[in-house]
Amino acid sequence: MRSHGLLAMAIAGACVLGSVTACSDPPENTVNYVIDGAVTTYNPGSLDGSTEGSLMALSRVLPGFSYLGPDGGVLADTDIGTAVVTDSDTGRLVVRYQINPLAVYSDGVPLTCDALMLAWAAHSGAVGGFDVDTTAGYRDIESVDCQAGARTASVTFKSGRAYKDWKALFGAGTLLPPQVITAKMGISSVVDVITGSDPSAKAELARVWNGAWKLLPGEVGPDPYPALGPLRVQEYTHDDGLVLTANTRWWGDPPATDRITVWPRQTEMTEEIAGGDAGSVDVLDIATGAYGVDPAPRVQANAESLPPVAQVVTMSSLGVERLVFSRGGVFADAAVRRAFAACIPRDSLAREFGGGARVANFHILGPDDLLSESVNAEFGGEYVRADPERAGRELAAARAGRPELVVRIGYVGPDSRRAQMVSTIAASCGRAGVTVTDNAGPQIGPASLGRDVDILITASGNGFAATGAADPTRDSYAFVRGEPINVGGYDNERVSALIEQLAVTVPPAQRLPLLREIESLLWRDMPVLPLFVEARTRLVGDNMNNVVVGMSRTGAGWNIDRWLLTNS
Repeated sequence: MRSHGLLAMAIAGACVLGSVTACSDPPENTVNYVIDGAVTTYNPGSLDGSTEGSLMALSRVLPGFSYLGPDGGVLADTDIGTAVVTDSDTGRLVVRYQINPLAVYSDGVPLTCDALMLAWAAHSGAVGGFDVDTTAGYRDIESVDCQAGARTASVTFKSGRAYKDWKALFGAGTLLPPQVITAKMGISSVVDVITGSDPSAKAELARVWNGAWKLLPGEVGPDPYPALGPLRVQEYTHDDGLVLTANTRWWGDPPATDRITVWPRQTEMTEEIAGGDAGSVDVLDIATGAYGVDPAPRVQANAESLPPVAQVVTMSSLGVERLVFSRGGVFADAAVRRAFAACIPRDSLAREFGGGARVANFHILGPDDLLSESVNAEFGGEYVRADPERAGRELAAARAGRPELVVRIGYVGPDSRRAQMVSTIAASCGRAGVTVTDNAGPQIGPASLGRDVDILITASGNGFAATGAADPTRDSYAFVRGEPINVGGYDNERVSALIEQLAVTVPPAQRLPLLREIESLLWRDMPVLPLFVEARTRLVGDNMNNVVVGMSRTGAGWNIDRWLLTNS
């Protein structure tokens, strides 16, 4: 893990801005954890859950066979069980999953291989109709050998498809309780439906799975779904946040603090912060600029009303901020996309809004990948600095002599940093005859692209909260044809094939030529314009112990059950 030396930063325990009401509201011995993701679903593996950032809140409510550690690397979670590669006469990758005999959901139902079978059916495409975030890795599995109710499963991958990031499969957020589905469908086992031959039953399984996990403030009752981890959801309201409490059926080490309140977007504490009137915050993990919180006064929306920065610090992450173009409308033609990219001052954006980060010229790799330096130096050089004159010429050529263009850029707001980014882009591109409008809002999401906006600002894997992992294989599927996280609908058969090949290629010497060809095609087609490594703002109060900032899509919440609130 990269060392930042930025922990133990204190504003917690004190009432920001002297809000007496906000000071008295949170119960004693409650950790207040502010995130920039919305939480509208209990299912982090759905498209909405994945892009909103549900895993930041629920990684220790729904653990799996692995989790992403502080540096974004995959770590085994032996409280759930073990995953071991076994010998195979066929030469295929075969992994045997052994579930901990103590593992049980909070409703008393044991964890069985039914949960693995359900996760595979949903994410692999073997049973159609599931609204998942990605099929990466799961699509490479040929079969899951699972006897309904058993504590073991054998997973066999297709010939030649030894998915390199297999340890991340069936990880945190994927082992949803099958008993929720069986109760709604009136069946005894999801395994029987998945392995059966009734297409209508399989379609019903997908339909129920898609609608089973709603988690909206004030719209679910207490303890709405069974938990598998040390924490469970107790309640969720706008005024009191998403309250996590100890799961009394948890068989491992109990949580260090009995009650943690997560404050996602559009809950009271985040709205107070955005309005300059916040209560006590113990842990904060947000994109820099979200809710107007920013250590840099030049982009601090509430500079006059917010308190002194109090050691709130901007840090890098494993996510790469990007502009995702719609495949239709004004950007249906790749030539128009390239022309627009020519007027964007990527160097200035990185310098001013990326925390001093370098321009990122890579689409596929993560910022810490050993090959990122080579790729970064080799591609994207002609789009580092803005060239409005060139952009105007190329737009005129691509648009039958009409360089004028109106472009709507969207992102999840409020976000003062991204608002100023759009303003900077608008000023630069205005010199090329392009009118850029800021179409941010709290409801912006994947479905907004092409309907409400022409460009979305996202980060790796097209997420709107914490993103990225040490192994970027899963996120690379954002450029694969038909993948749900491919929100721009990019469709290049050769790129899809190359990414599929990259997903089973380990040696760097073999990966580099694949990456070079992929980057060449992506810079030509311009479905996405990478900008810089995403800047995130983190804070840990001086009354908190054991909080270790996470660099991946799990954010700080990767070890939320270890957080200890002290009285000092």
